[in-house]
Amino acid sequence: FGRRHFVVPLRRRLHLIRMCAWLLSILSLLTVALARLGTPNASNSTAPTAPANGTVLKQWNNDTRSALDPFDDFDDFEFSELELNNTRAYTGSSYAGYAAYATTTRYGDAKAAACGGMNTGALIGGLPYYSVASAQSMWKGCCWCQGSGGGRGTMGLGCFSCAKGRFLRTTNGVDSPSSAYRSGFASKEIVVVVADLCPHQGNERWCPQWPGQRNQYGAHNHLDFSHPPHGIDNNNFVFTPIRCPRDLRQRYQQMSRCHR
Repeated sequence: FGRRHFVVPLRRRLHLIRMCAWLLSILSLLTVALARLGTPNASNSTAPTAPANGTVLKQWNNDTRSALDPFDDFDDFEFSELELNNTRAYTGSSYAGYAAYATTTRYGDAKAAACGGMNTGALIGGLPYYSVASAQSMWKGCCWCQGSGGGRGTMGLGCFSCAKGRFLRTTNGVDSPSSAYRSGFASKEIVVVVADLCPHQGNERWCPQWPGQRNQYGAHNHLDFSHPPHGIDNNNFVFTPIRCPRDLRQRYQQMSRCHR
């Protein structure tokens, strides 16, 4: 007898071809799925990395700075670092880009100011800064050589503390942060230094006594300028505390009796 040959019918052969194609498609899908289950590599990971020296960083006015001294970049302060643009971004929680606002007045120079008996005119003489007396509520206490206090809406700005800021076009109080933004600026950005005290007694209209209190114009903060810039007359002032410039610190240490 001859060798028998098995002939697969055409219909069955077509069925086997479809089965093989189906199995191949299943295998390709499994390969793609396994590739997606891999761990992310360095190129697509978004986990933050800690500084190599272990310094804790935090956000301060949209910049990442050392939490140990948020004003450390003002240690070698240059006047050219001041904001020279005409506007700042309105954030809804700041006063035209600054931390707080104050009403202002003027009083001239003091020959023996509350910050160590200094002459306020001599303190800033020849330097591009402005001497102010801050409200008693902004001090830690009263009334000689006291540091920054504040709280409950009042910005701490005590004896020999500094701030950068600008005058607004409005006077005698600000209704809200948005109104400060809409007001526009009446001056370039300047640096002020607290060299004297504006005591509540005798200045009840302007200078609150305790943190959280407001003056007659609704402001928690008040700054009494020795000599404001030309054209400024009781304009509102928006500001952010900074570390005092080095040349101003050196002069203060020479002149003030607070640390002697």
